Amino acid sequence: MLFPKLLCILAILIPANSLSYTVTSRIYMDVKHNKKDMGRIVIALFGENAPKTVKNFRHLCLRGIKGKSYVGSRFHRIVPRFMIQGGDIVSNDGMGSISIYGKYFEDEGLQIEHNRPGYVGMANRGPNTNGCQFYITTVTTNWLNGKHSVFGKVIEGLDVVHRIEDVKTDSEDYPVEPVEISNCGEIPTEPYTFYPDDFKTPWSWVKSAGPPVAMSLTVMFIFHYFFRQLDQYC
Repeated sequence: MLFPKLLCILAILIPANSLSYTVTSRIYMDVKHNKKDMGRIVIALFGENAPKTVKNFRHLCLRGIKGKSYVGSRFHRIVPRFMIQGGDIVSNDGMGSISIYGKYFEDEGLQIEHNRPGYVGMANRGPNTNGCQFYITTVTTNWLNGKHSVFGKVIEGLDVVHRIEDVKTDSEDYPVEPVEISNCGEIPTEPYTFYPDDFKTPWSWVKSAGPPVAMSLTVMFIFHYFFRQLDQYC
């Protein structure tokens, strides 16, 4: 009787401890460095986890605001072993902010963790100050968790992101030669479930579910022991 109970616990706990996000759309960005092609970055957007942020990002990619979009904007801040930042369609230097909701809009998607390179989030000046600027992480950046609206993940072109990361910058992390988004577009997408890299292999699932499963098994064995002891006296 004990083994079936163990299987039930595993069946319940492993899915409960796996993370997944629904990809509702995909955006591509073609990038040039000093007018030379660097390649294409494809970003999967989590429209159910961060609907307002995704709507704003798509609009800035595909339509723009007041004649300005991400096309022609620059990656104005590049910090090796951290992230690349861009999207300032107002001033192209990190000082501007605009969105389809006004200058700023509120945070969402704070539950999504920066547990791998390639996560895309909104740059901000504090809580609820999202606008047009975004970043793409180049390493795991767990210290950002809960502080930025994460709304997507690079699924193609992470090598392009790392090449941008290697571009020469000045003392203020600004590229010496411009890194520009030359084109943006959308790839037709049927919604699908995205699983973070942590859960792509059976072993990673085991590692993720291990601690809660171990705790549950310990509690169950304790109860099983006491029930057997009671049976001896009943």
